[in-house]
Amino acid sequence: MLVSGPSILASLAAATLSKINAATAAKPTSASSDPLAAVPAKTAKDEFMDYAKLTPAQKMRAAMLAKLGVTEEQLKAMDPKERQKIEDQLKEQIKQQVQNDPNMKKGSLLDVSA
Repeated sequence: MLVSGPSILASLAAATLSKINAATAAKPTSASSDPLAAVPAKTAKDEFMDYAKLTPAQKMRAAMLAKLGVTEEQLKAMDPKERQKIEDQLKEQIKQQVQNDPNMKKGSLLDVSA
């Protein structure tokens, strides 16, 4: 079923996020000499919106990296050899998921009708 306009779930999610943001909002503190203190921390809403903007492939990649205990930022900071090793592990995980999927039917990855 297709729903046009804002859904009830979206309204509830927005209300919940507002409550979370209000409860977890950073309290004003005295000025400090720490230059990072001026950078506002991401709110739960910001993190949710960042995640919601990801494509399904990006979400899958983030989940697989999390399984390996690595973030995208950490991966970017790695030297090329280490990064390639992680990328190879990701490819292997995808391959294993495709091969071990019990719902996978013959020809589902390839159009064999021609």
